[in-house]
Amino acid sequence: MTPEFRLVPLGVEDAEALSAFELASRDWFEREVPPRPPAYFAPETLREILREMLEGPEAERARFFLVRAMDGTIMGRVNLTGITEGPQGRVAEVGYRIGAAHAGKGLARAALGVAIHVAREIGLDRLRAKVPEHHIASIKVLEANEFIPTGEAPAQAELHGAPLTLLHYARDL
Repeated sequence: MTPEFRLVPLGVEDAEALSAFELASRDWFEREVPPRPPAYFAPETLREILREMLEGPEAERARFFLVRAMDGTIMGRVNLTGITEGPQGRVAEVGYRIGAAHAGKGLARAALGVAIHVAREIGLDRLRAKVPEHHIASIKVLEANEFIPTGEAPAQAELHGAPLTLLHYARDL
């Protein structure tokens, strides 16, 4: 059963709690995605990173959300980044992560569903996503939310010194 949650905008004041969340699931996240820089885990540094993300010159091109339990505990994140206007309308890249303690309960699927609703509300026309080809759980989350493979050539990244192939998915809103 999917736990109850709220999708709330990320704020600079969330730095300490977000740092603790990221640190608690760091090993879990880094099994599938490239690691964050060490400074990201220091609340003071993260506060400045968040301030730049939320108030800096690129702030209008992104929306950042926390997936919070009803008691306020951070369970995950959903981000809409790289918002641009193009031939397909207003497009953003969506990314999400659910903490290890909350994985496997349908939370990523549900949180992405809410994020799709929010994306429509802010006037986006299309969401894009990249997912590691071996990350079957994340592919299932995308497909459950009606994302489809775009047919674009896979992107290449690196994870722990090994090549990481990223598949492209998209969904019209």
